[in-house]
Amino acid sequence: MTDSTFDRLEKRLPPPAKAATPDRRRLMVIVGVGLAGGVLGLAAGRLTALEDNKQAADQAAREATAAQFVTLPEMLVNLRGTASVRLMKIGVTLQVAPDNNAKLAAMAPVLVDGLQSYLRGLDEHDLEGRLGVETLRTEILRRVRLLADPLPVEGVLLRTLILQ
Repeated sequence: MTDSTFDRLEKRLPPPAKAATPDRRRLMVIVGVGLAGGVLGLAAGRLTALEDNKQAADQAAREATAAQFVTLPEMLVNLRGTASVRLMKIGVTLQVAPDNNAKLAAMAPVLVDGLQSYLRGLDEHDLEGRLGVETLRTEILRRVRLLADPLPVEGVLLRTLILQ
């Protein structure tokens, strides 16, 4: 058992040994410096990643302001192969470069005509779920790029998609 201070004074026991010897102190200092260095390294890495994200966001904002949009008129088409009449109303907006905006807007009737022939060939099962909508978007983009061949079209936005 441990003796109390009073017992040590009475028996003249030597004082207890110090818990931290010089070697232990040195080890604790090294561990502390290592941990502090690790924390600082992680913080520096995080700051660098945040700066990279900020630069990427700034570049995306510049690209977004550089793009313009051409709105095609809404189309109402009858879907094929159903026992009842199924209608689809779709509104498409095209993302283009600013210098091609007017040229692509002039081609709107050709684009609508080409898209209507594709849309009339769809049935309601082609549009089921998220995969169906993504396939529709991809096919519309492919066909618009073919129809507006010299002019690059960057993307397709679906404003409305209603099935009745």
